Amino acid sequence: MSKASVGRPTNKEGQSNVRDRLLLAAKRCFLEESYEKVSTRKIAAEADTSIAMIRYYFGSKEGLYQELIRTQFVPISERLHMLQHSDDVTNMESFFKVYYQTMLPDYQFPILMMRTLTMGQGPSRKFILDKVIEPMRNSFRKVITKLQEKGKIDSALDADMIGINMISLAVMPMLAKNIFEYQLGETLDLDFYLKLAEHNGRLLKSGLQIV
Repeated sequence: MSKASVGRPTNKEGQSNVRDRLLLAAKRCFLEESYEKVSTRKIAAEADTSIAMIRYYFGSKEGLYQELIRTQFVPISERLHMLQHSDDVTNMESFFKVYYQTMLPDYQFPILMMRTLTMGQGPSRKFILDKVIEPMRNSFRKVITKLQEKGKIDSALDADMIGINMISLAVMPMLAKNIFEYQLGETLDLDFYLKLAEHNGRLLKSGLQIV
């Protein structure tokens, strides 16, 4: 079936960027309720458009869900790519900064992914593993291996283990944001997370250096 047969955006809809509206609406809906409870009708209504536009741009609800996840991680993937061309361990701090800046406005997004990955809530577990987690693991490995070859990181350390350390340092403060706010008695804003990014960078530099 051609795209034309399932509907095209009108000039008015095209000018208002209906595709982006659908992604924003889907994000709101999926963060509020589980994947199974979110209907394409609800997403379309939130985006002030028709279900046909979901089919036109994404093919299905799952296609929309996957594109939402993919676009959320574009800034993080770009930063990891840049790190592959850096020789300074301290620059790892920039990964944490980009991660927090990307995720903080929608800090429940990592929770959404964890629900899919650990509890099977949503049909795209393999997509997340293959298109998000595995590429990130490979990027971390390339960054760390390069720094080891240049003598910036202890070559006796396991590159995959370091990657797990970095992911844990990035993801956990988002997953447990409400818990940490309760413990610290304050709202964790961007300034806090940027300081945490600097702390993580110093912590890694100190722990990864050759003894």
